[in-house]
Amino acid sequence: MSPRISSDEALEILIVSMRDAFLAVTVFVAAMILLFSWLQYVTAGKFVDWIRENKEIQPLIGATMGLTPGCGGAIIVMPMYTRGYVTYGTVIATLIATLGDAAFVLIGAVFRDVSFLAPVIAVHLTSFTVAVIWGFAVDRMGVTPSSPLGIIRPNSKSSASLEEEKLDLEERQIIQEMPREAPDGFGYRVLHQGYRVWWVVTAVGLCLAIMLLIWYAQDPEYSPDLVWDITTRDGIVTWVGFVGTLLSIILYISSKNFIRDDTEATIGDKLNSFDETLVHAASETAFVTFWVVVAYLVFEFGMILSGISEADLSNHGAGVGAVAVAAAVGLVPGCGPQIIAISAYVEGIISFPALVANAISQDGDALFPLLVRHKVASIWATIHTTLPAIIVGLIFLWAMGEYPFLRESLQP
Repeated sequence: MSPRISSDEALEILIVSMRDAFLAVTVFVAAMILLFSWLQYVTAGKFVDWIRENKEIQPLIGATMGLTPGCGGAIIVMPMYTRGYVTYGTVIATLIATLGDAAFVLIGAVFRDVSFLAPVIAVHLTSFTVAVIWGFAVDRMGVTPSSPLGIIRPNSKSSASLEEEKLDLEERQIIQEMPREAPDGFGYRVLHQGYRVWWVVTAVGLCLAIMLLIWYAQDPEYSPDLVWDITTRDGIVTWVGFVGTLLSIILYISSKNFIRDDTEATIGDKLNSFDETLVHAASETAFVTFWVVVAYLVFEFGMILSGISEADLSNHGAGVGAVAVAAAVGLVPGCGPQIIAISAYVEGIISFPALVANAISQDGDALFPLLVRHKVASIWATIHTTLPAIIVGLIFLWAMGEYPFLRESLQP
């Protein structure tokens, strides 16, 4: 017989998961998303001009835009390709480098445990390096959606480059022409009015989370139970975490983007209005929060109902099969499933090689605008991101088996 969970135990798991998701992830993710959203707001136009003016190094620039946490930079590149402004190799480099919103979960883990710093740097550096190499190789070999295997033409310009030069004369502005969200319905009003309350609760939660980190740093055995009863349902910290997560779920549902958080319309709004930047930073963080809570609940209830321990899960998540599964999950468009995969690494359930495979394979939300505009290109793009994902994941699997110091530094 499988283990049974009482309603009281289930409620306890739900509340604790909501509290932990908000105080351990959401508040730090919110600060980072706001920072990067603001940077995109003030630099997006310059990035577009820069990438168009530097055709010879476009895969390098595309990888840089993809490397920025979130999907905004990668989404901007997709319509540039369909208009002929950038090469296909630039698209591939951008998609390989991006970790989407899952990057925020990884970076947020560093605030909880500094031992995550090395693997976070390593996975971003690996994704960026593979992105640049693979992107330049695609362009060098003349790979296009219509010629997926390519043909080496070192001294000739591709049709995409010629089309790019022709469209260059039109002086189109990608940022200005991106679609905008239309005010529509109750959900839109909830999001555009409720985000202020959400930011207030998040600011309070961030202060509490920082105070707890300071106290734990001073005394690892410190227990805040004496002050706030953090482990009970009646504690202040628990209530802030619970309310913050509940508000995040409300914003998540109101945004109506259930698998992805960013669309061209939301990116267009963010890049043209700082107020909309605040709105969609809240919406993006709420999206991350929802999927982190889902991951927590899946892990907690899954282990209890199956009778499997964390050690058993770690063993299952450390082999060749884990690398293949993680890369396969990366094939799914959108950031939701990827956040669950990245959370599995943070919780110690899958290995670093599996993390790398997922990071390289996944395309975040950026595949959606490409899928709408150029289905063949999007299909081949998923192949071009999955192949290096499996190869590099297996290389890390071998290397960590041969060199224990790698395993110790990359698997907290």
